[in-house]
Amino acid sequence: MIFKALTLVALIGSPFQNPWGKDSDLLAPPPLAPPLELSLGTRLAEAVIHFHQRVLTAVDGPRSHFRPSSSQYMKVAMYRYGFLKGFIMGCDRLLRENEEEWIYRRVETRQGWFKYDPACLDKGLLDSAEIAFY
Repeated sequence: MIFKALTLVALIGSPFQNPWGKDSDLLAPPPLAPPLELSLGTRLAEAVIHFHQRVLTAVDGPRSHFRPSSSQYMKVAMYRYGFLKGFIMGCDRLLRENEEEWIYRRVETRQGWFKYDPACLDKGLLDSAEIAFY
């Protein structure tokens, strides 16, 4: 009986696949895109925003009425549009940071209702699933 099984395995082949089977045909993943070249102003502003988000907000607590927060909004705007335009967009956003009634889109989170204003010109570019990113 064992002789028949060994003869059958020898003629047909092993019922088990080698671990290097089809995986050996896979190509290496393409290299990641190089990071964006940020200007000196953007890198300095990013450091200040990082300090604000990690240290000051942790001590004083979040106060933004917007989602994404105003600091994250300025950071994203500087990445997308460059330092000058992103800084102006962030300053405009800070001037609107108040408790007045918001007539545009709002989102509800565990902390309550927040004003929703993503950092892009076409407001339809971001969907509700990307709110968690900010």
